[in-house]
Amino acid sequence: MPGPLELSRAPMLSLHLLGGFAAVRDDGVEIPRRWRRSTAQTLVKLLAVAPGLRRHREEVMDLLWPDAPMDSAVRNLRVTLHAARHALEPELAPRVPSSYLVAEGDLLFLAPDRVRVDADEAEEAGRAALASGNADATGEALQVLDRELLPEDRYADWAGERRRRIEVLRELLVPALAERLLADGRTEEAIGVLREAVDRSPADEPLNLLLARTWYDMGRPRQAIRQYHACREALADELGVRPGAALEALHRTALSALDALGAAPVARTVPEATPLPPAIRRPERLPLFGRERPLALLAEHASASAGDTPLVVVRGEAGIGKTRLVAEAARHAAAEGVCVLWGTSHEAEGQTPYGVFADALDGHLAGCSAEERSRVSAEHSGLAALLPSLGGGPPAAASPEEERARLFRAVAGVLTDLAATRPVLVVLDDVHAADPGSLSLLHHLVRTAQARRWRFIATCRDDTLDPDDVRRQVLDGILRQRMAVEVDLLRLSRADCAGLAAAAAGRGGPAEDRRTASRIFRLSLGNPLFALELTTSPESDLERMGPRHRTTAEPAADAVPDSIRRLVGGRLARLPGDARRTLAALSVAGGTAVSLAELEAVTSAGLHPPLDGAEVVAALDAAAGSGIVEERDVVLGGRQVLGYAFRHPLVRLACAEQLSRAARRRLHQAYADTVLRLRPDAVDTLAFHMSVADDSRAPVFLRAAADRAAALYANDSAGDYYRELVAQLDTTDRVAAAEARLAWGNVLRRAARYPEAEEVLRCALRDLVSAAEHVGALRAAVSLAEVLGRAGRPLDGLAVLSEAPSPKRSTVADRVGHHLAVGALSFYAGRIDGTMAALRRAELEAARLPAEDRDPVLSRLFTIRAASLLTSGQVRESRGAAEAALLTGERSGDAALISSALSVVGELAREEGRTQAARDCARRAVSVARRTGDPTVLAFDQSNLAGAELLVGDHRRATALADAAVRLARSLGTSWVLPYALVGRAEVELRCGRLAEADEALRECADTGSLARDPQIMEGMRRLEQELVAARAAQADGSSPARARGLTGNPATGG
Repeated sequence: MPGPLELSRAPMLSLHLLGGFAAVRDDGVEIPRRWRRSTAQTLVKLLAVAPGLRRHREEVMDLLWPDAPMDSAVRNLRVTLHAARHALEPELAPRVPSSYLVAEGDLLFLAPDRVRVDADEAEEAGRAALASGNADATGEALQVLDRELLPEDRYADWAGERRRRIEVLRELLVPALAERLLADGRTEEAIGVLREAVDRSPADEPLNLLLARTWYDMGRPRQAIRQYHACREALADELGVRPGAALEALHRTALSALDALGAAPVARTVPEATPLPPAIRRPERLPLFGRERPLALLAEHASASAGDTPLVVVRGEAGIGKTRLVAEAARHAAAEGVCVLWGTSHEAEGQTPYGVFADALDGHLAGCSAEERSRVSAEHSGLAALLPSLGGGPPAAASPEEERARLFRAVAGVLTDLAATRPVLVVLDDVHAADPGSLSLLHHLVRTAQARRWRFIATCRDDTLDPDDVRRQVLDGILRQRMAVEVDLLRLSRADCAGLAAAAAGRGGPAEDRRTASRIFRLSLGNPLFALELTTSPESDLERMGPRHRTTAEPAADAVPDSIRRLVGGRLARLPGDARRTLAALSVAGGTAVSLAELEAVTSAGLHPPLDGAEVVAALDAAAGSGIVEERDVVLGGRQVLGYAFRHPLVRLACAEQLSRAARRRLHQAYADTVLRLRPDAVDTLAFHMSVADDSRAPVFLRAAADRAAALYANDSAGDYYRELVAQLDTTDRVAAAEARLAWGNVLRRAARYPEAEEVLRCALRDLVSAAEHVGALRAAVSLAEVLGRAGRPLDGLAVLSEAPSPKRSTVADRVGHHLAVGALSFYAGRIDGTMAALRRAELEAARLPAEDRDPVLSRLFTIRAASLLTSGQVRESRGAAEAALLTGERSGDAALISSALSVVGELAREEGRTQAARDCARRAVSVARRTGDPTVLAFDQSNLAGAELLVGDHRRATALADAAVRLARSLGTSWVLPYALVGRAEVELRCGRLAEADEALRECADTGSLARDPQIMEGMRRLEQELVAARAAQADGSSPARARGLTGNPATGG
């Protein structure tokens, strides 16, 4: 055997762990990167990441062969040690001890005098740099530690502790380096270091604070404000909390500095006015009457400081003057230097996804320079799908949920940029006609506008939205959360109505007569539009409009009262014949402005005899002179063109009702053909006109509009289109109608609207079975069963699957989906044996899938298997399945699969007492869940994260997350996630010592009925109820709550 002198002369061995494993000897002997025995390399890694480079033999065997018997593990270790020694020293003679890998009793270790590890040296260099105060040394140490530790073993638990240790050191080095660079005057380098660190950890509030303070100290308060908003959004998305006091104070200071930088010179007393939006640029002919107080409130709201209520909803009946009032407030705001954006919802084009915001942004950008439009397009690429006129390239491929989130961030970013120099007022006119997606975007912007200089005013008609309309629910939700106030416009008083009539009639008009003014007020009931129409009517018409013709002044959108119909008919009678026919064509378009080119084409094809261009222009001039229509700028393809619109929708409806059904149908057909030629991508408009015209092509465009809305994740708009599509196909093609119902049901399921989804899918299943379309019926049965499972009725779902057809022509994917559904529902029902059997069948079928289609199926399969094994107490087996689920899910790129796998991996970490790893997984799961678009998944993962934050002692974040999960779950109605969220809240309240709140959550969970019969829910309730009894007893006898918890279970394991 060689003596100590010979061993000391062995060359040094360098082990590289950062950036990937490699072993290098100083004497140049080549050690390959890929070893013949992978476990031998893993053994060396295990020792290299361990404290002191040593581990116990049994620990190594447990990590390498956790399921092997002891005698097999001992044999394996002997063989692996031999392979590792010879990989490091190919020249090693038999029975000669290794110079590097040493066994001493029960310990295995790397010789510390012969082996050096780059991670150890990097950590030592980092700690030395922290102590030295040298910026260059700190930067070099940080650059080395930026490389990932063993990226090929990213999910290995045995490297987790070393990763966290390096990450903690990095968190110390980053601010230290930035502060030293700032002290040395190297500001730009400090900014680069901080921005890279914030990109890596966007919710790291101290780093964001340091970066924002650096921007502010550089005299760039606008960048400081942007950094604050980026941090606030990251904290809200990942943790559901607001920034701390220090960052809030810096934000207020930066806003004050920005106001000072942008303030006018002392000699100026009048703020610089801003351009008006095209919709309100034309001056009004008449002053406002009876609106002094609401006008003052709106003007004050438009220039309010950050922190006030961000939204005012102006409500009132049709014709009450909502738009007129808000336009006057917007003019006042623009005169005070406020940037005003104006968007209108256009009923004629159907519920175009995010149409009201597209109108507002497109109108604003149309007045900007080409350079400004290019800058907006480059900085906010998420606007490309909403505003094709910006000319940006196609956005990167992403899921619908990611596209939706990208759009929301882009709109918020544009408003933030505008608000950096002056307050911003966004007016959304007629939101009752907007699509649900626009209301969701409004909710997001209002929710994040508390500390920003954005303000919103929305007008809404009282009698349009049903109580169960999703748009009303969103608006009511904003009001319940006190993020908005309402202004209800009442009818004009007798005196104000008389003043309006007198101003409109002018000197010598009939309104000067007191008797006439009284009649106008009685007939209009103070509605400004009706009063104006009555004022301009001949005296003879007023005489004929006696009490028997009195209107309620509250017309529905689709039923104009007789008096208004006669009024409009009288006004139309005074117009030339060509003008009346042109107005008829314009009325069919709806409330939106129509470009002159489009209207000319419709009057040529839809009227008989047709009108040419010159006749149409003359007719529109006559109508505009009578105050029935007005010119409006229409933005098409990024440029403004001339368009026309009725001044009020009631007038438009009254004009349309004077047409016969056949005439309206012909005009809708003309609009459909014209739009198809001029704007073939306007599928919403085409679907609207073709449906009304009974065009045979309507189903094609209804399906296109539905698919487009679903792709934008506008689930409610997609559902409306599918509903109309099904209604049309039911009479012509029952199979196609059933297939449309299947797609509709999947959209409803994704939106967690389970009762509606069940009804739709049951109908689809019945029709497909009746038509002997067994493949489609199998898919419908699987979808229906999964809906029932998510609604808390897994046994009903299993019954549906047991009766589902088994077509011989079914694809492998269909059969795998059927088996997976059986497995998932069996798990929900507590039938673990049935779950495992179904998963085995699914795994056999999945082996026949093409390789590119296999990962999504396997990820779902492994996730269900891991959850089942964990529920059965087989933790070790569950870990292997969970890791396989995460690996295959990440390969597939499916956010829903990744989220599900992460939930199980995190729960395993909690079960094993690895609290830090559990929190890391839970945070990542929440981040991924936001991309899935499924609110039940998000609520479930938020509840899991609350539990993980609780385990590491952050009670504030745990409480905020638990409350957010319960609020979201409640908003979904009957769903599987509510009892999970309530049990999670009960645990948080109990651990925080709030026993009454914990008891209330458990009682509510018990009241959910069948939803609470899930075995996991029942076990959680039983455990928490026992702990609650013990905690109350401890309170009664003065014992500590911690002792009471110790008597009933360990919150880290759920025991």
